[in-house]
Amino acid sequence: MKELINWYYQLQIDHLEQLNDIYYTKLGDRYIYIISVGKEKNTIFFHLLQFLHYSTQQRILLSKDNTTTVLFEGQHYYVLESTVILHDFIDIRTLQIPIIYPEPYALAPELKERWTAKNRLHEEQLNILIDQLSADDRLLFFDLATYYIHLNEQAYTFINELIEVKYPVSLCHMRLTPTSYKFECFCPKLLTLDNKSRCYCEYIRHLYLMNQDLVQVRSFVQIVNQVNPLSQEEWKLLYARLFFPTQFYDALFSLREGEKVNIPLIYEQALSYAKLLYQLPYEVYRSNLIELRVPEWVKTEALSKN
Repeated sequence: MKELINWYYQLQIDHLEQLNDIYYTKLGDRYIYIISVGKEKNTIFFHLLQFLHYSTQQRILLSKDNTTTVLFEGQHYYVLESTVILHDFIDIRTLQIPIIYPEPYALAPELKERWTAKNRLHEEQLNILIDQLSADDRLLFFDLATYYIHLNEQAYTFINELIEVKYPVSLCHMRLTPTSYKFECFCPKLLTLDNKSRCYCEYIRHLYLMNQDLVQVRSFVQIVNQVNPLSQEEWKLLYARLFFPTQFYDALFSLREGEKVNIPLIYEQALSYAKLLYQLPYEVYRSNLIELRVPEWVKTEALSKN
């Protein structure tokens, strides 16, 4: 890879570090990131190029052949030059979520369709996956499945109420977490077109699941209000997304891939998840006077666990 990049980009890179699927190095006062686009350049990549055209901290380097990518082992790679470090964790206080389609678009129908497809895929394999677990884990996982099916139904209820609402569309990280690296926001394979509420939903979901700290929920809402405020309809979309249990589907996917899953930990997280679903609307109203409808069962469950 180093020789390829030096040849095509006329650089003098001595060594490359690898982190996940990217390569990086420091070159003078700049940082160079070599990022996979995939087997072909897609729409997401071209939207990313458009965003980088206006960036003051990052720019894409063109090869000596004036191309945006080079091929390496069947994958397209592009070279990103940055004046700031991108191989540390995301900071939502400086997170950029560029709007791609300022003309509002009805997202809820497509979102519901994706949820339905994911739900159907995992339901077909759920019994097979559960049978692979130990007896103790099997009982816990069955309870988890029952609980998350309940959450799923509530997610559909909320998303149905937003079917006609149109939202600005941004270039979003598919699964933003507190331990996502900054460079991931420049990885086409990790990006999608969606409303910015997707990024913030996944971030607060994973932040809460890491330590069940409700104080961080208040800080999160305050930061979002300061750096990239959400409209009332965007908060509603974020709240609907919180009910769709991506953490459970992630566990199912890991089981399908033969990976070890900490079932007791996921069960423990589920026991306190209602607190997040109850606390977030409270903080949003306290900060913005935006009211999010909290299901009665969420209130009952959250308060019973105090």
